[in-house]
Amino acid sequence: MQSQPNIPRIAYTPKLATYMRKKGFRHIAIEHASACGCCVDLSEVATRFLDDAAADKLRTKGCVELHGELGSILVARGMEYDDTVELGLRSFFGAKDITVRGIRSWSL
Repeated sequence: MQSQPNIPRIAYTPKLATYMRKKGFRHIAIEHASACGCCVDLSEVATRFLDDAAADKLRTKGCVELHGELGSILVARGMEYDDTVELGLRSFFGAKDITVRGIRSWSL
C-alpha cells in the first residue's frame, strides 16, 4: 500500500494576508526555476499569484494542490516540503515578491 504524503500546514504572514485580501488574490503557484550552464546547474523556487483561469490551467498539468486559509497553493510535482510552509511578502523597489519557507526544489 502506498503511503499518503504529509499535508503541510500553510501559514501566511500578516503582510501577505493583507495584500492578498486587498488585491483579491486566491491562488499562488510554487514552481521550479532551473538554469543550466556549462559550469553549474541551478534550481530555485519560483512563485507567482494566479487568477482563477491560470490556476485551472495549472491544475490540468498535474500539480499538488494545497489549501490554505486564503486559497489554494499549487505546487509543482517533485518539490519537497516540510510539515509547515510559511508564505510571506517582500517588496523590492515596489515590485512584490512572495517568499517561501518550507518548500524547496530538492535536497541532498
